[in-house]
Amino acid sequence: MYQLKVRLDHNMPFSDLSKKIPDAYISRWCNLQVDVLEIEGEDMQKVESKVKESLDTLSATPIHIARFDNAMEVVVKCKCAMENSSIAIVEASDCIPVMPVTYKAGYEYLKVISFDRKHMQDLLNNLMSVAKVKVEDMGSIVSHSARSAMTVSLDQIFGSLTMRQLSAIVQALERGYYNLPKRNISIEEMARNAGIARSTFEEHLRKAETKLLLAIRPYARIAYISRNKEEKL
Repeated sequence: MYQLKVRLDHNMPFSDLSKKIPDAYISRWCNLQVDVLEIEGEDMQKVESKVKESLDTLSATPIHIARFDNAMEVVVKCKCAMENSSIAIVEASDCIPVMPVTYKAGYEYLKVISFDRKHMQDLLNNLMSVAKVKVEDMGSIVSHSARSAMTVSLDQIFGSLTMRQLSAIVQALERGYYNLPKRNISIEEMARNAGIARSTFEEHLRKAETKLLLAIRPYARIAYISRNKEEKL
Protein backbone atom coordinates (compact mmCIF):
# COMPACT_ATOMS: atom_id res chain seq x y z
CA MET A 1 0.00 0.00 0.00
CA TYR A 2 1.21 3.50 -0.81
CA GLN A 3 0.63 6.90 0.74
CA LEU A 4 0.88 10.36 -0.77
CA LYS A 5 0.68 13.75 0.95
CA VAL A 6 0.54 16.84 -1.24
CA ARG A 7 0.03 20.58 -1.01
CA LEU A 8 -2.10 21.94 -3.84
CA ASP A 9 -2.31 25.48 -5.17
CA HIS A 10 -5.39 26.02 -7.35
CA ASN A 11 -8.60 28.03 -7.63
CA MET A 12 -11.15 25.32 -7.01
CA PRO A 13 -13.99 26.25 -4.63
CA PHE A 14 -12.69 25.58 -1.13
CA SER A 15 -9.14 26.73 -1.85
CA ASP A 16 -10.63 29.87 -3.31
CA LEU A 17 -12.56 30.37 -0.06
CA SER A 18 -9.37 29.79 1.92
CA LYS A 19 -7.63 32.55 -0.03
CA LYS A 20 -10.37 34.95 1.05
CA ILE A 21 -9.91 34.01 4.73
CA PRO A 22 -6.17 33.11 4.82
CA ASP A 23 -5.91 33.14 8.62
CA ALA A 24 -8.70 30.58 9.02
CA TYR A 25 -8.16 26.81 9.14
CA ILE A 26 -10.65 24.74 7.13
CA SER A 27 -11.24 21.00 7.56
CA ARG A 28 -13.39 19.22 4.99
CA TRP A 29 -15.08 15.83 5.03
CA CYS A 30 -16.81 14.56 1.90
CA ASN A 31 -18.75 11.33 1.33
CA LEU A 32 -19.99 12.24 -2.19
CA GLN A 33 -23.37 13.12 -0.70
CA VAL A 34 -22.43 16.06 1.48
CA ASP A 35 -19.45 18.26 2.25
CA VAL A 36 -18.93 19.05 5.92
CA LEU A 37 -16.70 22.05 6.59
CA GLU A 38 -15.29 23.05 9.97
CA ILE A 39 -13.77 26.51 9.86
CA GLU A 40 -11.72 27.89 12.74
CA GLY A 41 -10.62 31.52 12.89
CA GLU A 42 -10.42 34.68 14.94
CA ASP A 43 -12.59 37.07 12.92
CA MET A 44 -15.68 34.88 12.65
CA GLN A 45 -17.82 37.72 11.34
CA LYS A 46 -15.55 37.98 8.30
CA VAL A 47 -15.40 34.19 7.98
CA GLU A 48 -19.19 33.86 7.99
CA SER A 49 -19.54 36.65 5.42
CA LYS A 50 -17.01 35.07 3.04
CA VAL A 51 -18.49 31.59 3.47
CA LYS A 52 -21.99 32.76 2.56
CA GLU A 53 -20.58 34.78 -0.35
CA SER A 54 -18.79 31.67 -1.67
CA LEU A 55 -21.90 29.49 -1.29
CA ASP A 56 -23.90 32.01 -3.30
CA THR A 57 -21.23 32.09 -6.02
CA LEU A 58 -21.19 28.29 -6.21
CA SER A 59 -24.99 28.03 -6.10
CA ALA A 60 -24.37 25.49 -3.34
CA THR A 61 -27.32 24.21 -1.33
CA PRO A 62 -26.66 24.60 2.41
CA ILE A 63 -28.08 21.87 4.64
CA HIS A 64 -26.81 23.16 7.96
CA ILE A 65 -24.87 26.22 9.16
CA ALA A 66 -23.85 26.79 12.77
CA ARG A 67 -21.53 29.40 14.26
CA PHE A 68 -19.64 29.06 17.52
CA ASP A 69 -17.20 31.35 19.36
CA ASN A 70 -14.17 30.74 17.13
CA ALA A 71 -15.50 28.18 14.69
CA MET A 72 -18.19 27.56 12.13
CA GLU A 73 -19.73 24.34 10.80
CA VAL A 74 -21.16 24.27 7.29
CA VAL A 75 -22.84 21.32 5.58
CA VAL A 76 -23.66 21.58 1.87
CA LYS A 77 -24.85 19.16 -0.78
CA CYS A 78 -21.81 17.68 -2.50
CA LYS A 79 -21.22 18.90 -6.08
CA CYS A 80 -17.88 17.17 -6.61
CA ALA A 81 -16.79 16.84 -10.23
CA MET A 82 -13.47 16.47 -12.02
CA GLU A 83 -13.32 20.18 -12.81
CA ASN A 84 -13.96 21.44 -9.28
CA SER A 85 -12.80 18.85 -6.76
CA SER A 86 -9.50 17.18 -5.97
CA ILE A 87 -11.47 14.39 -4.27
CA ALA A 88 -13.20 13.55 -7.56
CA ILE A 89 -9.79 13.51 -9.28
CA VAL A 90 -8.39 11.20 -6.59
CA GLU A 91 -11.22 8.72 -6.97
CA ALA A 92 -11.11 8.86 -10.78
CA SER A 93 -7.42 7.91 -10.49
CA ASP A 94 -8.33 4.76 -8.51
CA CYS A 95 -6.93 6.16 -5.28
CA ILE A 96 -8.57 6.79 -1.91
CA PRO A 97 -8.71 10.21 -0.21
CA VAL A 98 -8.16 10.25 3.55
CA MET A 99 -10.36 12.71 5.42
CA PRO A 100 -10.24 15.43 6.41
CA VAL A 101 -8.85 17.46 3.53
CA THR A 102 -7.54 20.69 5.00
CA TYR A 103 -7.06 24.25 3.74
CA LYS A 104 -4.90 27.08 5.03
CA ALA A 105 -3.88 30.38 3.41
CA GLY A 106 -5.29 29.26 0.06
CA TYR A 107 -3.46 25.92 -0.04
CA GLU A 108 -5.16 22.52 0.01
CA TYR A 109 -3.50 19.70 1.94
CA LEU A 110 -4.47 16.24 0.74
CA LYS A 111 -3.59 12.76 1.96
CA VAL A 112 -4.20 9.76 -0.31
CA ILE A 113 -3.64 6.00 -0.19
CA SER A 114 -3.39 3.58 -3.12
CA PHE A 115 -2.77 -0.09 -3.76
CA ASP A 116 -0.77 0.54 -6.92
CA ARG A 117 2.21 2.87 -7.40
CA LYS A 118 1.13 3.47 -11.01
CA HIS A 119 -2.24 4.79 -9.81
CA MET A 120 -0.40 7.14 -7.49
CA GLN A 121 1.67 8.47 -10.39
CA ASP A 122 -1.46 8.80 -12.53
CA LEU A 123 -3.01 10.82 -9.74
CA LEU A 124 -0.03 13.15 -9.56
CA ASN A 125 -0.22 13.73 -13.31
CA ASN A 126 -3.94 14.43 -13.09
CA LEU A 127 -3.50 16.83 -10.19
CA MET A 128 -0.69 18.65 -12.01
CA SER A 129 -3.08 19.38 -14.86
CA VAL A 130 -5.25 21.53 -12.54
CA ALA A 131 -2.92 22.66 -9.76
CA LYS A 132 0.60 23.45 -8.68
CA VAL A 133 1.58 20.36 -6.72
CA LYS A 134 4.15 20.08 -3.93
CA VAL A 135 4.77 16.51 -2.80
CA GLU A 136 5.30 16.52 0.98
CA ASP A 137 5.52 12.77 1.45
CA MET A 138 5.29 9.73 -0.83
CA GLY A 139 6.13 6.10 -0.24
CA SER A 140 4.98 2.67 0.84
CA ILE A 141 3.29 2.18 4.20
CA VAL A 142 2.80 -0.86 6.40
CA SER A 143 -0.87 -1.40 7.11
CA HIS A 144 -2.92 -4.53 7.68
CA SER A 145 -5.89 -3.13 5.76
CA ALA A 146 -7.15 -0.11 3.87
CA ARG A 147 -9.59 0.46 6.73
CA SER A 148 -6.77 0.91 9.23
CA ALA A 149 -4.97 3.31 6.92
CA MET A 150 -8.12 5.42 6.59
CA THR A 151 -9.13 5.28 10.25
CA VAL A 152 -9.33 8.57 12.12
CA SER A 153 -6.07 9.03 13.99
CA LEU A 154 -5.86 9.12 17.79
CA ASP A 155 -4.35 12.57 17.52
CA GLN A 156 -7.42 13.86 15.67
CA ILE A 157 -9.69 12.69 18.48
CA PHE A 158 -7.54 13.11 21.58
CA GLY A 159 -4.89 15.61 20.48
CA SER A 160 -6.57 18.65 22.06
CA LEU A 161 -6.92 17.04 25.52
CA THR A 162 -4.43 17.86 28.26
CA MET A 163 -2.91 14.97 30.22
CA ARG A 164 -5.15 15.76 33.22
CA GLN A 165 -8.26 15.82 31.04
CA LEU A 166 -7.25 12.51 29.44
CA SER A 167 -6.60 11.00 32.87
CA ALA A 168 -10.03 12.13 34.10
CA ILE A 169 -11.94 10.69 31.13
CA VAL A 170 -10.00 7.39 31.27
CA GLN A 171 -10.75 6.98 34.98
CA ALA A 172 -14.44 7.77 34.42
CA LEU A 173 -14.66 5.23 31.59
CA GLU A 174 -12.78 2.48 33.41
CA ARG A 175 -14.74 2.90 36.65
CA GLY A 176 -18.13 2.73 34.94
CA TYR A 177 -19.20 6.35 35.32
CA TYR A 178 -20.78 6.25 31.83
CA ASN A 179 -22.23 2.74 32.10
CA LEU A 180 -25.98 2.24 31.71
CA PRO A 181 -27.05 1.63 34.38
CA LYS A 182 -24.30 3.73 35.99
CA ARG A 183 -22.07 2.03 38.53
CA ASN A 184 -22.03 3.41 42.07
CA ILE A 185 -19.19 5.84 41.35
CA SER A 186 -19.24 9.57 42.00
CA ILE A 187 -17.24 12.61 40.95
CA GLU A 188 -16.12 12.99 44.58
CA GLU A 189 -14.71 9.45 44.69
CA MET A 190 -12.86 9.84 41.40
CA ALA A 191 -11.46 13.19 42.55
CA ARG A 192 -10.17 11.58 45.77
CA ASN A 193 -8.59 8.81 43.73
CA ALA A 194 -6.87 11.43 41.54
CA GLY A 195 -5.75 13.39 44.60
CA ILE A 196 -7.39 16.66 43.55
CA ALA A 197 -10.39 18.76 44.53
CA ARG A 198 -13.82 17.71 43.34
CA SER A 199 -14.35 20.95 41.40
CA THR A 200 -10.98 20.60 39.67
CA PHE A 201 -11.61 16.99 38.65
CA GLU A 202 -15.08 17.83 37.37
CA GLU A 203 -13.66 20.71 35.31
CA HIS A 204 -11.09 18.38 33.72
CA LEU A 205 -13.79 15.79 32.99
CA ARG A 206 -16.28 18.23 31.46
CA LYS A 207 -13.62 19.83 29.28
CA ALA A 208 -12.53 16.38 28.09
CA GLU A 209 -16.14 15.45 27.25
CA THR A 210 -16.65 18.67 25.31
CA LYS A 211 -13.42 18.32 23.32
CA LEU A 212 -14.16 14.70 22.41
CA LEU A 213 -17.68 15.50 21.24
CA LEU A 214 -16.43 18.41 19.15
CA ALA A 215 -13.73 16.16 17.63
CA ILE A 216 -16.28 13.60 16.42
CA ARG A 217 -18.92 16.18 15.43
CA PRO A 218 -18.16 16.13 11.65
CA TYR A 219 -18.30 12.33 11.56
CA ALA A 220 -21.57 12.34 13.52
CA ARG A 221 -23.02 14.90 11.13
CA ILE A 222 -22.09 12.79 8.06
CA ALA A 223 -23.51 9.64 9.69
CA TYR A 224 -26.73 11.43 10.60
CA ILE A 225 -27.27 12.87 7.11
CA SER A 226 -26.45 9.56 5.40
CA ARG A 227 -28.72 7.53 7.68
CA ASN A 228 -31.52 10.06 7.45
CA LYS A 229 -31.34 9.91 3.67
CA GLU A 230 -31.38 6.09 3.69
CA GLU A 231 -34.42 5.96 5.97
CA LYS A 232 -36.36 8.26 3.64
CA LEU A 233 -35.80 5.97 0.65
